Amino acid sequence: MLDDNRDKELQRNQLLAILLMTVLVIGWTYFFLPTQQPKPVSETAPTAAEEGETTHTPAPEAPATADFPGKGPGHAVDAPLPPLAEAPENPADDEITLANGVLELTFTRVGARLKRAHVLLGKDGADSIQLAPETPLLADAEAVYPLGLLFSDSTLGDALNYRRWELLERPDARTVSFQIEIPEYARLVKSFTLEEDAHVVAARIAYTNLGGAPQLLGLDRKEPAFSLYWGPNVASGDLKKGAGQSIVWRKDGANTYRTTSKLSLPADGAWYNERILDAEWAAICSAYFAVALKPEFEMAGVWFHGTPALFRVGVGAPRVELAPRETVEYPYLVYMGPRGRNALRAAWPSLESVLAFFTTFTIMDSFAKLLLTILVWFHDNVIANYGLAIIFLTLIVRLVMFPLTWKSMLSMKKMSKLAPEMEKLKAEYGDDQQELQKQMMQLYRDRGVSPLGGCLPMLLQMPVFIALYRMLWSAFELRRAPFVFWITDLSEPDRLFMLPFQIPLPFSELPLESLNLLPILMAASMVVSQKLMPMSGPAQNPQQKMLMTLMPVFFAVITYNMASGLNLYILVSTLLGIAQNYIIQRIDVDVEPVKKKKPAKPRHFYDLARAKQREMNKEIRKQKQRSRRRKDPKNRG
Repeated sequence: MLDDNRDKELQRNQLLAILLMTVLVIGWTYFFLPTQQPKPVSETAPTAAEEGETTHTPAPEAPATADFPGKGPGHAVDAPLPPLAEAPENPADDEITLANGVLELTFTRVGARLKRAHVLLGKDGADSIQLAPETPLLADAEAVYPLGLLFSDSTLGDALNYRRWELLERPDARTVSFQIEIPEYARLVKSFTLEEDAHVVAARIAYTNLGGAPQLLGLDRKEPAFSLYWGPNVASGDLKKGAGQSIVWRKDGANTYRTTSKLSLPADGAWYNERILDAEWAAICSAYFAVALKPEFEMAGVWFHGTPALFRVGVGAPRVELAPRETVEYPYLVYMGPRGRNALRAAWPSLESVLAFFTTFTIMDSFAKLLLTILVWFHDNVIANYGLAIIFLTLIVRLVMFPLTWKSMLSMKKMSKLAPEMEKLKAEYGDDQQELQKQMMQLYRDRGVSPLGGCLPMLLQMPVFIALYRMLWSAFELRRAPFVFWITDLSEPDRLFMLPFQIPLPFSELPLESLNLLPILMAASMVVSQKLMPMSGPAQNPQQKMLMTLMPVFFAVITYNMASGLNLYILVSTLLGIAQNYIIQRIDVDVEPVKKKKPAKPRHFYDLARAKQREMNKEIRKQKQRSRRRKDPKNRG
């Protein structure tokens, strides 16, 4: 047995290890757990938003265009604009719908804008979601809808969004065109064509100068002729998932991200928070869905403006000067759909890059995408069940790490057999801690033991765990994916049944409101795994046993409301570890020297001096012992 000092040293090291793990987990939850997102205009209750249902908000006290200073239907104009659109007796009279099997888009003649955008999901569209926020208590002439226009020219501003446009003759069922004319000033035509079997609509804006003099649209490269924008938010219903909502733009082959939860109105009253020239496209992304605007022309500029709950993202057309009766056209592509690889790749090639599980750590993002690729391959080629695919993925991760884990466990078992020899070293070099550590490391090398072997596999599994956490909680493929029995959605907690009460949980935005079985099984399996773990030292004292018992409980609390797919991975991985520990307990390890010591090299003068000092210390101790024996009356006879 080690003495009290050695026991305290081990206890201190274990406490430091537990503290380090706690700091890592807390830091991970702080940086990677989704932050509380503001409710978009279509949400009134978190439960409805989480389920992706369309909800509503009361009418605002001020016009919805008030976030654009100096622009809006009330702004004074020099040209005779058509009157503001009046609400018809039947609002459906102003609506036109396009559908292609994956999208169902409803446009309104008021502003020629997108009023509803249904992404058709599930059997017969049973799991569909509506991405355009609805404001049913506002008339179309008062509400902000996606695909509106904003002119830099204060004559127009965004006033045309609140006028009724003329519906032109439709060439086919997937195309709709609208026209509005300002006498002696301009004529605009907005056309939308829904692509076949894709989440993309092709938009085209045509502007004709009807005046008798040239017109200049836009002031310079930073002040566009006009912008096609999406606003006031995206009602994706997944703002509390693993990836927070972000505004993304691509420029020079790289993506830049701005988290919408950190948006604020500019202090100078400008109509933009930020402007980006020569961008390839801009998008609004959440965990499962994305909306993207891509200009099909050069010299485009991207801007965004607003607050976390109400914001617009626009793509501007470049400055242009038009002669009388001259027309200019600007085509766009608009993506509305899931943030899944197949759908994004079908839109345009670079849009697939909008799928990012980590926006800062590119290595972690690549690793998470690799895990997703393996997961999807198992689902598509082995068995069409993502729960079983997660189990297969766990087996692969365990097999890849098996050599390192096995070597680590053997090393821990060897260390438990070296305790007597470590005691001898402590008795011999106890007065010189530096030399003691040196001799202990030499002993480890001679016996083929790694003192860090027990911690290294755990540290190496942390990147896997974090990458899986973000991937399993943000991958569209796992949305609504069932497993077996009570697990109906691998992206949600497993929820065996709901409880009649709620208890706040630390490190979680969601309270304890249901019995989630997987975290409980996971904690129990961790306790069993600890009992089978080879001991690298003396038996634990009661304080250490309590700490090691609390760790599974602590971990279960943190993961209680996480995706059941992640908890399934941890549970299966722990059970495989238990099987491995069970086998290692029945293996007898050899702690004999793995090789003979090489002849000692000539030592440095500093080492010689320390060796001489140790000999002197030994001689002093011997003299003290002889002196005590001479003074002891019992030894005089």
